[in-house]
Amino acid sequence: MNAITNWFDKVLVPEWRKFLKMLSVQWNVLCAALVPAWLALPDDQKSAVLSAIGINPGWIISAAFLVGILARLKSQGISAPTDPGRSDPS
Repeated sequence: MNAITNWFDKVLVPEWRKFLKMLSVQWNVLCAALVPAWLALPDDQKSAVLSAIGINPGWIISAAFLVGILARLKSQGISAPTDPGRSDPS
């Protein structure tokens, strides 16, 4: 298990241990949970939901991706540990 943790420390963002606090992760978990719920709906209920919203489903999906991007870019309030072994891309 320690080898996996060490690999995560090298490859993932420094804050990976606090991933459930990240807005982008929370948003993507929500979106991933909505997909099977949507697919489980009968076609008539899907049509009723879409007609009630009045928005093309493509725009809804695009907006979901945009919110995910913005959530990832927002400051999460999680401080990154300083690791001299990691290279700074800037």
